[in-house]
Amino acid sequence: MNISREIQNQIPKTKSLFWIGSIISGILLGLSAPGFGTNWVGILAFFPLLAVLDQLHKNRLFSFQKRAGLFFVVCWFSGSIAASIGGYWITNSINVFGHIPWFAALLITAVGYGLEVGIQLFVYFGIPLLFIRQRGGWDLIVRLAFVLALDPWYPRLIQWNYGGLTFSKFPWLEQAADILGASGLLLYSAGFSFLLLYWWRWKSEGTGNRKSLFKASTIYLILWVLGLGYGAWRTQDLVTQNSKLDSASSGNIQNLVPDFPAKLTVMVIQPNFSLQELASNPELAYSKRQQNLAGLLEDSLKALEQLPENTTTPKLLIWPESVYPDPFFKVAASREKVLSFAEANQTYILLATVDWVKTQTAYKFHGVSVLIGANGEVLGRYNKIFLIPFGETIPFSEWFPGIASWLRNNIANMSEFERGKEYTVFSVPENIEFSAPICFDIFSPTVVRGMVRNGSNLVVNLSNLAWFGRTTASDNMVAVLRWRAIENRVPVVFASNNGKSVFIGADGKNRSRQLGLFEEGSLTSTINIRPQFSFFREYAEWVWGGFMFLFFMLGILAQVRGKIFH
Repeated sequence: MNISREIQNQIPKTKSLFWIGSIISGILLGLSAPGFGTNWVGILAFFPLLAVLDQLHKNRLFSFQKRAGLFFVVCWFSGSIAASIGGYWITNSINVFGHIPWFAALLITAVGYGLEVGIQLFVYFGIPLLFIRQRGGWDLIVRLAFVLALDPWYPRLIQWNYGGLTFSKFPWLEQAADILGASGLLLYSAGFSFLLLYWWRWKSEGTGNRKSLFKASTIYLILWVLGLGYGAWRTQDLVTQNSKLDSASSGNIQNLVPDFPAKLTVMVIQPNFSLQELASNPELAYSKRQQNLAGLLEDSLKALEQLPENTTTPKLLIWPESVYPDPFFKVAASREKVLSFAEANQTYILLATVDWVKTQTAYKFHGVSVLIGANGEVLGRYNKIFLIPFGETIPFSEWFPGIASWLRNNIANMSEFERGKEYTVFSVPENIEFSAPICFDIFSPTVVRGMVRNGSNLVVNLSNLAWFGRTTASDNMVAVLRWRAIENRVPVVFASNNGKSVFIGADGKNRSRQLGLFEEGSLTSTINIRPQFSFFREYAEWVWGGFMFLFFMLGILAQVRGKIFH
């Protein structure tokens, strides 16, 4: 009878904690996405969810199967809220260009993308707890190590990581990404939530002891000091190097030193062409400028005319994704106009297009970036590797052909492309090598890292985010590009049809003004092209392997000292 009364008393508390914790964590995770100016809340975002899981684990009211089910539901609920807030740009695209009613579009984001986020949260925080028998300081350390070890390898449709989300544009600490990678910054964000959970257990349950709490807090603070100290030093070091380059350049020393950085004059055209003909509501396309080659060439000529007459560096003209109106390799008339323009103006042109080949059974489509030389010849092409889920590919379509067929027939503007396989690097005279990933390619650390390791010293991202309207999609892209710049220590150019185009330095900071969303304009800058060392770029596998080794060693030590699996 007493046990029954105790269970009845605990169930309402568990339900309240379930809903409150799930909602708060979901909101905080959503607000940690770039664009809201509240990305720092990510340092607290996991704590309410961890507290809910901890409570469900502690009271032992349910069987293993029921506890696993509850863990999954609470994670999915948090993930759905997070996806609805942080991914509302996806909802906008489904609504406006997928021709799906707004509420149904929100439901697709919350249930679909929210399911992916929820499964990730469940794998990271729910599954390890299912195998923990004894709670204490040791289980928290092992669970944090598990998250760090798993995150670089975890498959996801959109390559978010909560370390990078939280510390995007965070002074100095983000610089540690060239050692740990943006993923490794989970050490600080998830680490703080686990530390809070330790304090919460001690305060509410009386578990743990003051000495252990003090040690854990001290270690966490030391990690912050080390991270901030490294970031401050690295930032100053990059500033000093750039200052030396500027002074040396003014003295023409580059003509005397063989390995002196090459220079490339880069012009980004942001034409702001409209997608209103594809929208369910043309007014929500936010631009009425029709896509056309004449307008694109006119914009380009204006940018070229603004260059100083004594410009001697190679010139690269960049046209973002979806602004070139024809399939480049299939329509000869427009292709010849572009080749002639490049030769007449002695400029290289980088553009994005689509291409296809016919097989015995079907056509295979590719998203392609193309480099045209100043001599009017095609110098190379790159086939896009990372495809946008449900925009450029239907995930698992070979497993669920019926669902894939329904999606094709019921959602407008859905394309299916073949995945590229080569980390292509383009070469320009003066020892200039750069890569041109397309749109969401940069969401994959592997793609950009592979390009840089192949010799690229500059990353140019060609994007068209007009699909997402006046949302935070561009802010998300720029944040991810900052991670890629820091991880690989390369300058990055973000060239977008509709904004917010910008030049980003190897330190992740803006090196130009940033064009506004749905603004028509251009950016011009002369960029130093030179290799810079990045530990993460060269030895990422060692970093990831180190986290895995740490997890296994701490797991063994925890079982010996804390008997957490007993």
